[in-house]
Amino acid sequence: MGGAEIIVSDPVVSYRETITSRSDHTVMAKSPNKLNRIYLQGTPMDEELTKAIEEGDIAPSDDPKERGRKLVDNFGWDRDLTKKIWCFGPETTGPNLLVDATKAV
Repeated sequence: MGGAEIIVSDPVVSYRETITSRSDHTVMAKSPNKLNRIYLQGTPMDEELTKAIEEGDIAPSDDPKERGRKLVDNFGWDRDLTKKIWCFGPETTGPNLLVDATKAV
């Protein structure tokens, strides 16, 4: 633009998204062989649970039974859902959870 020098660098502010309410639609992804499908829906987590994960009170390295007990007693989770946590993220330690909430197929 008019001979102005352009300096390129890494972003100063990281990009983050927040879920404030349950998503109004469900998205679907297929496996490469198109034989399997997974349906996903975003749901916000309790603010206190997010803080507990960030502070290390609840971590992926915790014993699953102890972590499940904390989630049921302190955050009102269903006991079956605590057994179906697939991962924490981002980077396997962040305050996001991927949970298999299917009841039956």
